[in-house]
Amino acid sequence: MSSESYVRVLLALAPLVVCLAFSLEDDWWTRPRAIGCLTAAVLFGCSVWGGGFGVWGALPWLFLTAGRAFSAARELAGVSWGQTADMARLAAFLFLPVGCVWALFDQLGYQPLGFSGIIVLLTGIHFHYAGFALPRLTGLWLQSEPRGPVFKWATWGVIAGVPLVAIGITTSQLGLPDWVEVLCVSVLAASALVVSLAQLEWAFRAPLPLLARLMFALGGLALASGMVLAVLYGWRSLFPMAWLSIPAMIATHGTLNSLGFCLPGLVAWKVHLSERKKSQNIRWRSMGTGSALRCMRDLR
Repeated sequence: MSSESYVRVLLALAPLVVCLAFSLEDDWWTRPRAIGCLTAAVLFGCSVWGGGFGVWGALPWLFLTAGRAFSAARELAGVSWGQTADMARLAAFLFLPVGCVWALFDQLGYQPLGFSGIIVLLTGIHFHYAGFALPRLTGLWLQSEPRGPVFKWATWGVIAGVPLVAIGITTSQLGLPDWVEVLCVSVLAASALVVSLAQLEWAFRAPLPLLARLMFALGGLALASGMVLAVLYGWRSLFPMAWLSIPAMIATHGTLNSLGFCLPGLVAWKVHLSERKKSQNIRWRSMGTGSALRCMRDLR
C-alpha cells in the first residue's frame, strides 16, 4: 500500500474515532444524533477516496462538526481560564472542522500556499487526531482526576500546540527561519509527553477494568513514542536524518498517534465509564428509596 493510500485509510477512519468520543457524552449522544453522526462519518469515509461522490460526501460531516464547534464557541464564553479540563474539551470541538475543511481541499484539488497533496491530507488527519482526540482525552483525565500545575500547563501546551504545529509547517513552506517550526513542534511534543507519562502512571495506579488498563498503557506508550519521532522530525533542520522522511513518518508517527494512542485511549474511556456507570447503578439499586433520595438531595 502506498503512503497516500494509507493516509486516506487513516483519514477515512477518523470520523468513526470521533464518533466514539461523542458517544462518551450522555447528554448529547441520543439515538437520533448517533444515527446522524454515524451516517455522516461513513459518508465522509467514502468521500476520502474521491470520485464524483467526494465533495458531497464530505459535506454532512463538515456541517455536523461545524455545528459542534459553534456550540463549543458559545459555551467558551462562560468558561474561565482556570477551568483547564473544560478548555481542552471545547478546544477539541473547535479544531475538528479545520480537519474537515482540509479534507475538502483534497477533494477539490486545492493546494493552498503550494502545499503538496499529501501535506493537505496530513493536515486533515492532524486536526482530527492530534487536534480533536488529544485535547479531548487530556481533558477527560484532568476532569476525572485533578492533577498538579505541571499537568495543567501541559494541557495548555496541548491546546496551543495543535495550531502551533500547523503554523510551524506553514512558516517552513513560506521559507521563514527554521527555528519557528522547531519551537512550535517542541511545545506540542513536550506537552504530549507529559500527558503520556501521566496516562501510564494512571493506568497502573487507578482502579480500572483490565481492558481499560491495557488500552491506557498502550496509548501512553504509543503517544510517547510518537512524540519522540515528532521532535526528531521537527528538528530535522538542525540534526538531519535521512531515514526520517514523510513516508517514514506516516508509517510510524501517523500509526502511533491514530491507531496506537487515539483509538485505544477512547476505547479505554468507553470501557471505564461504562463500568463506573454500572457500579453506580448497582449501588443505587442496593440502597433503599429513602437513602437514594437523600443522596440525590445531597448531590444537589
